[in-house]
Amino acid sequence: MPFPRNWVEELVIEWLHLKGFLVEANLPIGAAKPGGRLEADVVGAKIDDNDDVMQIIHLEVGQLSGGVKGAESIVKKKFSKNAQKQIEKYFRKRMSFENKSKDKINYKKIYVATYWTKPTLEILDKNSVKTNKLPDFIHDEILPTIRCYKKNPLHPSKLGGATLPESYWLLQLIDYLDVKKMLK
Repeated sequence: MPFPRNWVEELVIEWLHLKGFLVEANLPIGAAKPGGRLEADVVGAKIDDNDDVMQIIHLEVGQLSGGVKGAESIVKKKFSKNAQKQIEKYFRKRMSFENKSKDKINYKKIYVATYWTKPTLEILDKNSVKTNKLPDFIHDEILPTIRCYKKNPLHPSKLGGATLPESYWLLQLIDYLDVKKMLK
């Protein structure tokens, strides 16, 4: 897995790992017309054993400060049908899910905005991309996942209580701030 480009991507990676997803950062999804390559910021996949469905969560992270047209361009490029097709193909192969029927994938698109304006958020919602402002993402997604993990850890402690894995340093920080009541 390549390194994430910024701390928000790292936070998203840790969150998906904690939820049990196989995670890739900067996943190549094609070539740009002027050259270079197109990449998905963070993508996670897992197969649900109960109904044999592959869940894919494709997250893009960044600022939505380029106005409405700039935001719309980002959405169309980053979450294009071709990008989705390449990501599905990659995870089908990686997770030996290639011979399954095409309708067995649940594909979710999320944009985590570190800076935004109201008009740019509305554009994303119109393009079937779930938009999260970073503070809302931390409150609505990260904190509940941490709390759930601590109640039901993979490896329960005989001493009681549970802590997050050491390597999840950003989740550790958020958990610390939450426990010390330093978050709003």
